[in-house]
Amino acid sequence: MERGNTFLLLERFLAGAVDAGATVERVAAYALHVEQCEARMRCWYSTPGVCIHKDDVSDVLDRLSVADVLVLSSPVHVGGMTGGMVRLMERVMPLLSPYFEVGEDGRTRHVLSPHSEKRMVVLVSTCGYYEEEAFEPIVCQAKDLGRSLGRRFAGALLRPHGLALRFMQARGYDVDDVLQAAENAGRELVRDGAMKESTLAAVRRPLMSRDEFVDMMNSAFDRRLGCQPGHTPGCG
Repeated sequence: MERGNTFLLLERFLAGAVDAGATVERVAAYALHVEQCEARMRCWYSTPGVCIHKDDVSDVLDRLSVADVLVLSSPVHVGGMTGGMVRLMERVMPLLSPYFEVGEDGRTRHVLSPHSEKRMVVLVSTCGYYEEEAFEPIVCQAKDLGRSLGRRFAGALLRPHGLALRFMQARGYDVDDVLQAAENAGRELVRDGAMKESTLAAVRRPLMSRDEFVDMMNSAFDRRLGCQPGHTPGCG
C-alpha cells in the first residue's frame, strides 16, 4: 500500500497520467472483501456474468470492464503477484464466456463478454532482487491476464533492487530520475497510447553495482536484526 516500494512508482505513474488528462481510480486489493474463487463456474452456466459470492468484487468488475487501462501494481512475491492480487484476478471469470475462440496470435482463449472491449494492461512492479530476470514470472502473469481479457499489454514499469530505491531516497541519494521516468511513462501512455522503451529503461536503470547492493542491504539487515553469527542464516 502507501508504505511499499511499489507505491513510489505507482504514485508517480498515476500523477503523469492525471497530468495528461486521465481520470484515475485506485482499488487496493487488500482493502477489499474478496472471497476465494471456488471454480464452480456458475457465473458461466447458471447466472452468466454474475458470481455466486456477494462481496466487493462485483463493483470492481463493473469498473474494470469499462476502464481504458488496467494498471496492475504488485511487488514480486515468491516469483509472482501478491496473494491478494491473485485472489482478485481469479475472480474476473464473469467477464468471460465459456466458449472458445482463436485469437489473433493463433492461441485459443475464451470469448469476451459483450461489455468487455480491447483496451490496455500495464504492470507496475518492484522486487528485492538485483536482477531484472526476477520479474519474468510476474510479467508473464500480467501479459496472460491481458490476453484473457482481450487487452493489449502496453508494457511494464519494473524496478529491480527496489528495496534500495526507498533506502537511498531516505538517505539523500539522487534517485529522482527514476521516479520522474515513472511519471513520464504515465504521461506518455495517456498522450500517445504507448510508453517509450527509453522511458521504461530509465525506470529500471541500475542504482548501483550488484556487490554494492548486497553489501548495503546486508549491513542494513545486520543493524535491524542484531546479527548473531550461527543464529541468523547468512549474517556475520
